[in-house]
Amino acid sequence: MTNETAGIYCRLSQDDGNAGESGSIQTQKTLLTQYCEEHHIEIGDYYCDDGWSGTNFDRPDFKRMLDDIEAEKINMVIVKDLSRFGREYAQMGMYIEHYFEEKGVRFISVAENIDSNNGVDNMIMPFTNVMNSFYARQASSKTKAAHRARAKSGMFLGSRAPFGYLKDPNDRHHLIVDPPAADVVKEIFQMFADGIGYVRMTKILRERNVLNPQAYFNQNNPEYYKNSDYWRKPFDWHATSIRAILNNRVYLGQVVFGRTKTKGFFDKARIAAPEEKWVITENTHEALISQELWDTVHQMMNARRRENSKGEVQPFAGLVKCAGCGSSLNVSYDKRKGKYTGFSCWVYKNYGKERCTSHAIGWKTLNELVLEDIRRNAYVARTMTNDYKDMLVAAKTEKKQAEVERCKRELKKADKRISDLTKILNKLYENVALEKITEERYQTMAPGYEREQEMLKAQREKLVAEISRSEEVHENIEKFLPVIWKYTNIRELNAHVFNELIEKIVVHEKVVEEDGTKSQRVDIYYKFIGCVNLKRAGFYDDGEVRVQSMQAQEQ
Repeated sequence: MTNETAGIYCRLSQDDGNAGESGSIQTQKTLLTQYCEEHHIEIGDYYCDDGWSGTNFDRPDFKRMLDDIEAEKINMVIVKDLSRFGREYAQMGMYIEHYFEEKGVRFISVAENIDSNNGVDNMIMPFTNVMNSFYARQASSKTKAAHRARAKSGMFLGSRAPFGYLKDPNDRHHLIVDPPAADVVKEIFQMFADGIGYVRMTKILRERNVLNPQAYFNQNNPEYYKNSDYWRKPFDWHATSIRAILNNRVYLGQVVFGRTKTKGFFDKARIAAPEEKWVITENTHEALISQELWDTVHQMMNARRRENSKGEVQPFAGLVKCAGCGSSLNVSYDKRKGKYTGFSCWVYKNYGKERCTSHAIGWKTLNELVLEDIRRNAYVARTMTNDYKDMLVAAKTEKKQAEVERCKRELKKADKRISDLTKILNKLYENVALEKITEERYQTMAPGYEREQEMLKAQREKLVAEISRSEEVHENIEKFLPVIWKYTNIRELNAHVFNELIEKIVVHEKVVEEDGTKSQRVDIYYKFIGCVNLKRAGFYDDGEVRVQSMQAQEQ
């Protein structure tokens, strides 16, 4: 190609939203067309990337322009200004100063009056490229900061409402409940809490012809996706879909922002962000589930849960621990009879008695023992509430109430002395500054006061922690009572009951008494309050407390 044929390149992205009409694609084309007419330059083609970031050079029309350069269809590139070409100075320099020069392509940036025929070694272009790159990074940071601020204020920022919700017609940043889908979400949480595993749950939903989230969205938004692939299997639920719903805090009435992030400024691949970096805003919309149900479900999700041949999950999963080594006890399952038979320490099973002992207990024995303990606690908590609360406070509060009051008095004294010492040190500093006392005198007096102040601050932290511990006991008891009351007349256990009430169950090794009888200690730790010993508290005598199901041999 002997004559010069220009490629007119135009670009606009969301980062350039404040450019207005003067920076639009059409305005760029008009300005550059006029420039070519005035300078008698032949236009080979227009290359326009609308909606593409300047930091990304993988733009469709930019690539088409490079293909035309390789095919020798154009030998000149004209842009309105350098920022239209790109906003990443290293790659811009590579294209303008190396690639174009190698291919014999003339480059013109109208606004900066840059023409490669006059040389590209002038100072303005590198500086302009750096500033454009800086602008892109700054715009990206500002956009992220704005999104985080919006999320903190409770605004929902997703392009689509989560399954179970709709975007409020009056406020696209607010979610409202979508009743049909919300009922499915509630049922998924409840089924999981009841011990129904992922695989069995997906089968139940398929058999009932429940639309999966994608199909349900498509049914209500038929114009959103044109691709028929989205409609191919409307009832095909998968474990990943169930898990995604169970892990979404939106169903607690929360807006969560920042669960993923890009790898870097140029690598736009998304990766998981640490949870401490998330923005979580409470009470932004109506919740579909309670915090208690969420906690129950996630305790079960964190436990090792293997489904049996019936698609059921062993209800004790993740709760039964070995008193010897602290590991979880393995459960045995009789496939022929279709029932669980017992528990034993997996460390002992795999490594032998050098590491631990069996700590074996029958499944029926443990089930009956826990059921009876729940009944007793529920009965006492319901019929003797004040005595029960006093027992829990006495058991869980290391310091008596009088001691707590003493801590509060000491805290008040410590706060006053710390305040006095601050005034003394400030006065000393002022006196030495005004030369009322010598520097030597100041250095003699100040360190002692500073040491005393540091000691008081450390003491203060301990007193605050002690008082907080006592107050937390009362708060936790108040949380536990309404939960245990529900189970006064409980007849059987299931995974939901276990995971709502129980933190862990610690099984000790069997003990053979002098008369040859065997017994086995089992410590049941309840959520909020820990291990409760009703016998020691005097609610039952020895005869009533002894449970035959605690015997080592199961009938």
